[in-house]
Amino acid sequence: MRFDFDTVYDRRGTNSLKWDFFKERHHREDELPLWVADMDFKAPEPILKVLHDTADRGFFGYTAEKYEDKRIVTDWLKRRHGYEYDPDDVLFAPGVVFALTMAVRAYTEPDDAVMISEPVYYPFGSLVTDSGRRLVRNVLIHDEKGHYGIDFEVFEEQIIKNDVKAYILCSPHNPVGRVWTYDELKRIGDICLSHGVLVLSDEIHADFVYEDNKHIPFASISPEYEEHSVTFTSPSKTFNTAGLQIAEIIAHDRDKRLSVKRVMNRLGYMEIPVMGLAAMRAAYTGCDEWVDALVSYIYDNIAFMEKYLSDNIPVLHMTHPEGTYLPWVDFSALGLSVQELERLVRDKAKLWLDAGYIFGESGSGYQRFNAACPRELLVRAMEQLRQAVPS
Repeated sequence: MRFDFDTVYDRRGTNSLKWDFFKERHHREDELPLWVADMDFKAPEPILKVLHDTADRGFFGYTAEKYEDKRIVTDWLKRRHGYEYDPDDVLFAPGVVFALTMAVRAYTEPDDAVMISEPVYYPFGSLVTDSGRRLVRNVLIHDEKGHYGIDFEVFEEQIIKNDVKAYILCSPHNPVGRVWTYDELKRIGDICLSHGVLVLSDEIHADFVYEDNKHIPFASISPEYEEHSVTFTSPSKTFNTAGLQIAEIIAHDRDKRLSVKRVMNRLGYMEIPVMGLAAMRAAYTGCDEWVDALVSYIYDNIAFMEKYLSDNIPVLHMTHPEGTYLPWVDFSALGLSVQELERLVRDKAKLWLDAGYIFGESGSGYQRFNAACPRELLVRAMEQLRQAVPS
């Protein structure tokens, strides 16, 4: 079956954060937005159909999940990633960032230390500090080819020194594109277990993995890891349904499930949205072929972008992504300040990207792109960038 990922749709006028908030975000209308992790592809037909059918029924009252809905989640994860979670372990939330925030508040106390590995998805840091916890910044290391990893000696030292209570694992890692290996995950897990650190594993990008890389659910490595971790995922990245507000928290330990549920209840979140639930069911039961085609299309986009930069703008170096659809590009060889790089990207290349420094100080000099778009838009972005970068 062939799916259409090439059509360029006009998304303006839909309150799209990506396409309708240039003025509010202090950008110009002529900038091509390749920033926020929002795909420019329509959701697959099974999702569109179930949303139409739900709307046609005309009832949008209080909605709750059944056991079968949790089974749909665990069947999808088993089918796609080879690990069978217990449906009883699944809770629903409106989004992964919300869910992580609830988890930090449920599992740690005010002024406890929570660690992240930067450069990393920027809401992680703010959700920790906004929750009144101490943020510990572990900095990833990388080689001359831009391949990132963890300095495990420093990792453990920071845990001990700061008495870290929880670690937010980004797997696959946004923005550096790492798909952590079994050995790396085991090192993380063993260190965290030995020091009583709870692992909060954000696996929202798990469906976007390329070449010989394989996403390994953190909880799958051992029963001890499953007991001492909580997994966070959602259909929102894979199916571009963030606006439908549904995500999953998977906690094998009953006390952890109850404690995070209590925190959500205290904030007034008790039922899930009718449209989000309908979309989740359709996404996880009728869209496997569409996802396979999507991942293949995005991989080709990434390969095109990597070759284009190498052939035409070799002064820029793109980290070879093992996963996610968010290429991480090093502009540091241009020798520009943060302000000069912003002017180059926005005023000369006329692109709206995510500046690397927002992912942590170690991201300075980088820009994060979004390759989940029709090829036509990516070609346009590369040509605009080529014209802007000094030869």
